[in-house]
Amino acid sequence: MAFKSKVLLVDDEEIIRDSLSEWLESDGFSVITAENGMEALKKYDTEQPVVAVVDIKMPGMDGVTLLKKLKEKNRELPVIIMTAFATVENAVQSMKDGAYDFICKPFPPEKLSNLLSHILEHQDLQRENVKLQKERKHILHIAITALVSFMVLMVLIYLLAIR
Repeated sequence: MAFKSKVLLVDDEEIIRDSLSEWLESDGFSVITAENGMEALKKYDTEQPVVAVVDIKMPGMDGVTLLKKLKEKNRELPVIIMTAFATVENAVQSMKDGAYDFICKPFPPEKLSNLLSHILEHQDLQRENVKLQKERKHILHIAITALVSFMVLMVLIYLLAIR
């Protein structure tokens, strides 16, 4: 990574925030932490992270509600839901609400690093695709302009030739 991608990490347990933050920063990410949903929303607005990792069970605003609020702000934001209380219902509801993925605690930190790297690679590919599409349109525009100019020139030559 040329620049450090900002990751918003939201968990009410300080030990989890600190240990995951330390791991992710050692892997080259810039980590913004929040201990609850309201703090996370404020930090999202000021820091503009490119991905969020959110605990599902927190006091006040739970992770699913935070997921919905983050998606209202940016529907393209990848949000990973993590929980120690995994149920099929939680996973299905999170995915329906727009979660990118759902991981169960405890998990090896490299699993999260790999998932974040995959997300960032996907975002890079999407940006490259948009850039290439714009370049393709530009080249097509130039080619059409050249073809029209050539056709006008051929008509002028023809008109001069028949005089």
